[in-house]
Amino acid sequence: MRILWTDEALEDLVEIVAYYYANASSSTAESVERRIIEHVEALPPFPERIRKSDRIPGAHELVVNRLPYVVFVKLLSEEIVVLNVVHTARMFPR
Repeated sequence: MRILWTDEALEDLVEIVAYYYANASSSTAESVERRIIEHVEALPPFPERIRKSDRIPGAHELVVNRLPYVVFVKLLSEEIVVLNVVHTARMFPR
């Protein structure tokens, strides 16, 4: 199964990393980025293990352990499409 990131999800990730560079440190920013990407990359071969989203019809929610982020993905037959990366304190996409 291949993983595809939407432009919106990539923008989310860039904004998250930029926030940590500006407000914490480069090592923190790199660690946060790595953790989010590792969680997404760990989805194959069992992407169905994450719960269906009540917020976005047809999507699933991947909670990033030890970080306040949820990754919304759409599971297709041969692809996992990353839709958004959202801080849990913010409004969720519609």
